[in-house]
Amino acid sequence: MSEQAYFAAAKDICRRHAKSFYFASHFLPEPKRSHAYAVYGFCRLLDDAVDESPDEDTKLRQLVEFDDLLESLYAGRLPDEPTERDRALNAFAITVQRCGIPKKHFEELAEGVRMDLSITRYADWPALENYCYHVAGVVGLIMCYVFDLHAPAAHARAIEMGNAMQLTNILRDVKEDYITRGRIYLPSDELARFGYTESMLARGETNASFEQLMRFQIARARSLYQSGASGLTTIDNDGSRLTACVMATVYGGILNAIERLNYDVFAERAHLSMVQKLCRIPIALRLARREVGDAVPVFV
Repeated sequence: MSEQAYFAAAKDICRRHAKSFYFASHFLPEPKRSHAYAVYGFCRLLDDAVDESPDEDTKLRQLVEFDDLLESLYAGRLPDEPTERDRALNAFAITVQRCGIPKKHFEELAEGVRMDLSITRYADWPALENYCYHVAGVVGLIMCYVFDLHAPAAHARAIEMGNAMQLTNILRDVKEDYITRGRIYLPSDELARFGYTESMLARGETNASFEQLMRFQIARARSLYQSGASGLTTIDNDGSRLTACVMATVYGGILNAIERLNYDVFAERAHLSMVQKLCRIPIALRLARREVGDAVPVFV
């Protein structure tokens, strides 16, 4: 089967499961676009292998199997091709070889998935920031190799952008994470600082304490977006930079959606419609046109 078929399988996985990235990916040139699909496809397969497992023992076994699979793919031992999963994994193996992505970064990603199996509370921001790095910041770092970015400063900014996106996910999914998974990602010390208790969370209360807590977290996320965005000028202006800017502005727009709900993430899941995503493209274009040394405009 052809490489084209391998990357088509990874693209289909992204189209179904990574809607914001898939929306932004249309600005990417080839072959970066196909390599990005392969990376996101692999990350999704890793998540699904654990999320769809019926119990903790099966989840742990799936992670061990993924460790072995990662080792095989990096060693050039490719799976058969009859399923979409196999074809996407072949695309991934091609991508990590051609882009020179270190295996340790995917091992860190798997460690983040393991954290979700054993940790349901985070004491403070440093603990949560470490989690955000392992499940999202490291993806920003991986994408640096797809974009051919190797400067340490660019890597640091990409990690911040990934962490900002994960914190956005956490704020959007407070209800789902607690009700469905029994997890509270919001730092325990900050819950206490603002006087918001777990019993209030269980009742879905959006009182003054919760609004103050959410304002504080949104400000933190926006600070991470702004700092991360300072590295966007290091990305090639071949469509890659615009893709990263679209991702930043669309994900950052979810924070605005939370505010429009008056922080009531219990009543409705904050999201952007396709029209709202399209309306943020001019913001992304202005961000992409920024020159080195220019101040980062407020975009979230």
